[in-house]
Amino acid sequence: MVGVLAAVVVSPLLLAQTAPPSGAATAIPDLSGIWERRGMGPRPEPGLGSDGAPEFGLLKEAPPMLPWAKQKYDAVRNGALRNPYDKALDAFDPGQSCFPHGPTRLFTNPRPFEIRQLPGMVFFLFEFDHWVRRIYLDGRGHPDGYPITWMGHSIGKYEGDTLVVDTVNVNDRAWVDAMGIPHSTDLHIVERFRRVDPKTLEVTFLFDDPKTFTKPWTVIRLFKLQPPDYEVMEHVICEDWLEMGTKR
Repeated sequence: MVGVLAAVVVSPLLLAQTAPPSGAATAIPDLSGIWERRGMGPRPEPGLGSDGAPEFGLLKEAPPMLPWAKQKYDAVRNGALRNPYDKALDAFDPGQSCFPHGPTRLFTNPRPFEIRQLPGMVFFLFEFDHWVRRIYLDGRGHPDGYPITWMGHSIGKYEGDTLVVDTVNVNDRAWVDAMGIPHSTDLHIVERFRRVDPKTLEVTFLFDDPKTFTKPWTVIRLFKLQPPDYEVMEHVICEDWLEMGTKR
């Protein structure tokens, strides 16, 4: 696996990590490039991608949810599916009203994203409506009193060939995925990004939210590397809606 050389950075996530001797260095896994969801080819059945996973969701079945969350989820899956206007309705889709998609729903979108690895930080640059995620790798923790935001606050570290990202403080109006999985502001997300072969990125998502889910749950999604001349294009769907006079 191709890697780049950098000093080890320690971040207090879920497990303590022993610091290497002063001046030691390690190979950081190269996750850079433009990635697109696998499963965007011919579909085996409606609602599924070519890999058999949900076309715009993370799971085929509902995750283990508390009653209030299941009610909201069912309102989206079994009702009119999307209501972009009335924020009081369970089926209200924030994405349809140009609100940010949150840190994980963006990965269920068919448009690609780019990973940029810098010293002390990783950027995720999404083509969909030009959203950006910043992952701090400089050893900081989650700050006390940090505001609730649509993307939350993300810190990370490298564990061997894997980038581990820890995210909290996510706005509870965002959905976990495009199929309407809700959450509270207590949501805790751990993502593990690993290049399983030169052209495949594996992302393992762990969701823990005692106010929404009856237990933590995990799902894995795969993304394929795009050619070197591929570009993340400009995508301004909300601006386009406004130009067309669409009410959002």
